[in-house]
Amino acid sequence: MKKSLKKLLELATLGDLKTFVTDYAKANRLFGEKLENFLSDIYLDAEEGADELIGRLQDAFMETKNIGDKWHYEEVIDWAKVCFEADEVLTDARRLLDMGNASAALQVCIQLIELADEEDVNTVDEMDEWDMSNLFDNCVNLLVESISSKNVPIEEKDEAVDFLRKKLKCDLWNYGYLDTDELLRRAVAASQSDESRLRLLDNIIAEETEDYDLGKYVREKVTLLDKMGRQQEKRETIEQYLYLPDIRKDEINKAMEEKDYPKALALAEDGIRIANETGKADKEWLETEIDIYSHMDNKEMQIKLCRLLFVRGNGRMDMYKHLKQIVSKEEWKTFLYQMLSETRMSVFFGSSIEADIYVAEKDTERIFNFLMDEPCHTLDLFDKYAVHAGDEHAPEILTEYVSMLIKYAERNMGAKHYYRIRQAMEAMTKLKDGKTAAHQLAELFRNTYRRRSSFLAEIKEF
Repeated sequence: MKKSLKKLLELATLGDLKTFVTDYAKANRLFGEKLENFLSDIYLDAEEGADELIGRLQDAFMETKNIGDKWHYEEVIDWAKVCFEADEVLTDARRLLDMGNASAALQVCIQLIELADEEDVNTVDEMDEWDMSNLFDNCVNLLVESISSKNVPIEEKDEAVDFLRKKLKCDLWNYGYLDTDELLRRAVAASQSDESRLRLLDNIIAEETEDYDLGKYVREKVTLLDKMGRQQEKRETIEQYLYLPDIRKDEINKAMEEKDYPKALALAEDGIRIANETGKADKEWLETEIDIYSHMDNKEMQIKLCRLLFVRGNGRMDMYKHLKQIVSKEEWKTFLYQMLSETRMSVFFGSSIEADIYVAEKDTERIFNFLMDEPCHTLDLFDKYAVHAGDEHAPEILTEYVSMLIKYAERNMGAKHYYRIRQAMEAMTKLKDGKTAAHQLAELFRNTYRRRSSFLAEIKEF
């Protein structure tokens, strides 16, 4: 059979050619050396190594799709293709980093951020948002690894940091795809001196207005000053920003570790004062005080504060559990029900802290009265709590169950309502004589609604 190299090459895939070249290079030393030198000149050069990958990125951002209709024609970036192609490019850029060409990898990451920021990221579909976030997570990690490499000249590192500083609060940040503040801090930490990091943090702190983010940056500054041995400046920074919750918490934790409980309490009390003066919640500081008093084994103050938070919070199971551990058994019942009488309890999503407490206390009488009270007379609450009302109340509970379900069936039709009835009937069966009551109710429904086949199918097991 006559062979034709030209035709065979037309059939060959890139994988075929790579396999041949690799095998041939292994068998022929001179060819292998020339091939290695040829490829090194391209891919291990800082500029040329990035050129081909950046070209692929630019091509990816040329991919568009029509989101118009037959009356309008609107081309927007095809972000699904961009994410796929760009992620492939980052994979190849990481290969360059692994081979020592960190400069090229760094340039690719910067170019990806630049290209994306030039586009309208508002057009990213909901389906593509996860891919976008994942893409820039990969980009951030590769950029930080690249900029930290010793193979990248300091001038390039400075240029990269300047670029990132200019991208603070860009659209990629605004839409939540790229945390530019965090990236800049990580890049500076990986590439520059402690003094440079400190200057950057000071600039960010001076411009930050949100307490949460400000606390994060001040924490980092405090850690850096400690590393640099600048203890006086560290102390002054803490004092200056002690009004921030995160900084105050750190100081309280240090005092607790040193068992300096008076200092920890003073810090928490001051946190309460600041919260009250600024109109913010003091709950967190009161909880902190409870923790401190727990370490001091001061039960009297724990009881006082837990009770305050329970009443103020319209019932809290964590406070209830804490109180039950520290209030004497002889006083517990009187204490609990007095506290409950002073608390404005509420029902939410078919659940109730008040009823949960009665269940924990095994107080069947109060559970029964709770369910019979008009505001709590609902199927959701019956389903959850009736089983805890005790066998002595089962007849009355079942009577109410049947009455509610008959009225519910009269008012509601449709699959979701039939399913809801079946759920309630299943809950009925957990009560004493509940299976009999559920069966009798099902017979009533079968006679009354014999034409509702889907309803009958739903309750066939009863």
